[in-house]
Amino acid sequence: MSAEPLNLSREKKRAFRAGKFPEDIITKDMIHEVTCNIDCAPGTPNYKEFKVTEGMLFTKVPDNLTPPLEFCDMLLKINGKAVTTKKQMHEEIYKLAKANKPHYLAFTVKRIISCERLELRNTPSNASARKPASKENTVKPNTGYNYFKIVLIYFPKSKLGINIKSYADCVYVATTDNAWGSTTRRLLFPCDTILKIDDTLVSDCQTCQTALKNGFAKNGIVTLYIERPVGTTAIRFSHSVISFEKKSLDPLIPGDVVQKCAEQLAYYEKNGFQDPPPIFKGYTKDYSSAGRVKVTDTVENKKIRSDAINPAMLQPVLPEMSPPKAKI
Repeated sequence: MSAEPLNLSREKKRAFRAGKFPEDIITKDMIHEVTCNIDCAPGTPNYKEFKVTEGMLFTKVPDNLTPPLEFCDMLLKINGKAVTTKKQMHEEIYKLAKANKPHYLAFTVKRIISCERLELRNTPSNASARKPASKENTVKPNTGYNYFKIVLIYFPKSKLGINIKSYADCVYVATTDNAWGSTTRRLLFPCDTILKIDDTLVSDCQTCQTALKNGFAKNGIVTLYIERPVGTTAIRFSHSVISFEKKSLDPLIPGDVVQKCAEQLAYYEKNGFQDPPPIFKGYTKDYSSAGRVKVTDTVENKKIRSDAINPAMLQPVLPEMSPPKAKI
């Protein structure tokens, strides 16, 4: 899912680039003002490595600044001085780097923190804690979880950044790239279970993908209800699910081949193993008593012969000679 683009209308994209989000979903308590103090070496950072949208949302910063800066943080101040345009931002960074002295950069930004801890009574109906206990090893434990409500936002040029896997009506986060530009960066972790997306209960990968696409296409924001294992048994079970891989079964071997191999093995056990015949056929010279090796200009070409291939060995085995397939 990490490689799939998130569809959104052109109007919504423009609003998001300007830092305007639906106030009924992104409430004031989700928006926090954060100041990041960064110790910089002389001549750094390069102002050209900073990119922002028209709404002053960071879309690119130097690699050594991630963290503390996060994708689409809204820049407010640099070293206490208000910054409202891209030009002002570049000028402030350039002045400090030009001095060629060690210095500090203090970025004051607005950041949307949208992870809320849920009480059990507020969890979706498909939460494991709401299900009866079972002693079966193949059934997910009903204890040892924390529950969260997470709001994912379609930022400009963002990506989802997760891969999912389903088992027994549950959808697990299998991997996360946690890279710059990931919508789920530091919000979702491997082994998390996606219980609900907006108003849709999630039980398989297709439902999860459809709900995410429809939610982002609607208003660029989706709400996820997450079940995170914290107990030993719950963690062990979730790890076993995401680490399990289906292995391809070996093809059935025809009965005549099995019989021939058994006969050959019995022959070797009775008579022992013999040295295979040499590949080279013809006269060979014994060099065991030869002296030092000498390099000469004489080149002698030798042709290596091989046994003729029996065409019958290349014929496919007839269906009636193959053993019947086992019924599963």
